[in-house]
Amino acid sequence: MAAVNVLPAGPRTVVVAGDDSGPPPRILAQDGGWPLLAEPTSGARTGDHALRCYRLLLDGELGRSIERVVVFGRPTLSRPVTRLLSRPDVEVLAAPARGAWSTPPFPVDGTVDRDTRPEARDDTGWFEAWVEADRSVGRQLDRLLHEEPGLTPHEVAGAVGRAVPPGGLFVVGPSSPIRDLDLMVRGYAVGDRRKLIANRGLSGIDGVVSTAIGAALGRPHSTRSLALMGDVTFLHDTNGLVLGPGEPEPDLTIVVVNDDGGSIFTMLEQGAPEHAQQFERLFGTPHGVDLAQLCAATRTPHWRVGSVAELEHALGSPNGGIEVVEAVVRRDNRRELDERIRRLVP
Repeated sequence: MAAVNVLPAGPRTVVVAGDDSGPPPRILAQDGGWPLLAEPTSGARTGDHALRCYRLLLDGELGRSIERVVVFGRPTLSRPVTRLLSRPDVEVLAAPARGAWSTPPFPVDGTVDRDTRPEARDDTGWFEAWVEADRSVGRQLDRLLHEEPGLTPHEVAGAVGRAVPPGGLFVVGPSSPIRDLDLMVRGYAVGDRRKLIANRGLSGIDGVVSTAIGAALGRPHSTRSLALMGDVTFLHDTNGLVLGPGEPEPDLTIVVVNDDGGSIFTMLEQGAPEHAQQFERLFGTPHGVDLAQLCAATRTPHWRVGSVAELEHALGSPNGGIEVVEAVVRRDNRRELDERIRRLVP
């Protein structure tokens, strides 16, 4: 199937940037005047066309009005995007993904490449409607989270995302943290060269602490290195904190969102009220581990925070070397909070 080199104007179009997309989707969205739905690790969540709350808009009126989607990379984060790419009334054009598994896992009507350009800049009303809706939902989301008692995992993701400076490295764990970041991080400035990477997939929980340490060592020119992960992910690889004699130690701040279990499952089918009796043992998996004592065993500096202000203070005062910031959040209200967020409309 030959790639389409010129995209005609007319169909109501959005550009989806999945993992490892790079700049091409951002450039195409800007040239075409189209909304950009970019995952945090796409390398394309930059510029004025990247929307923050796109997944909350896809099941609404604007989402239902989409007629064409241009896809780059591997979009894997959200069910609303998966549903969009499966709609029979939407034309889907995709750029071949890199790597051994390059075939898209969704129906494709045509292909594009890195050099594909729009025939002309489209009607500005379409893009402006998305921007207005995104800002409206974003303001409502920020207000909702601010009024929520205690620290929320979304606020943690937002604070860490804001702490990554230009030229910085950001390693994100699987399950809830990468999805919370997707909902909270605004588009960065073009050319700031932040590097965001994430362990994903069936075994995404494996070795995330070691991944973050290795990435920080492998990118010594980073202006700062941060990592964000859940407590279960952290516990799954705490031996990554044990460095052998003479091994190099990077400057790395690891933020652990501790809700004493697996919050991602509370938002899925098994988290429904009818499964409550079995849920905690099978999916919630509370562990009760004292992370401060665990860090002390490896002589890793540890902070415990319970508010946005405390978290921002900890992030603004790095000690050097590897350190752990434990952000304590609730899990018992996660499903209800997620439902309230998904009900936000422009």
